[in-house]
Amino acid sequence: MEVSGKPSVQIIEVTMHWSLGFHLRPVARFVKYARQFRSTIRIKKGKITADGKNIMGLLLLAVAWKSKIHIEAEGDDAEQAIEGIKAFFSTLEKDK
Repeated sequence: MEVSGKPSVQIIEVTMHWSLGFHLRPVARFVKYARQFRSTIRIKKGKITADGKNIMGLLLLAVAWKSKIHIEAEGDDAEQAIEGIKAFFSTLEKDK
């Protein structure tokens, strides 16, 4: 949804509850999932921001257990992207 000609921006904070952190397997699953959306997806940990659709960028964030990350989606389907990403991270919690 666009408001006054600007794309919608949605932001959430997620705490990594998976004891192994955000390593290659869950990152690859996340990227595959994120690429379904037209919105730009960015993940920020501390001062570093990575493209949510780029495996190498996400791995370089080194998101460890109990780390907090901010996820931003910007675009016409940002709201759906954020809702889906919330669901994605809740499945990671169940896969502990």
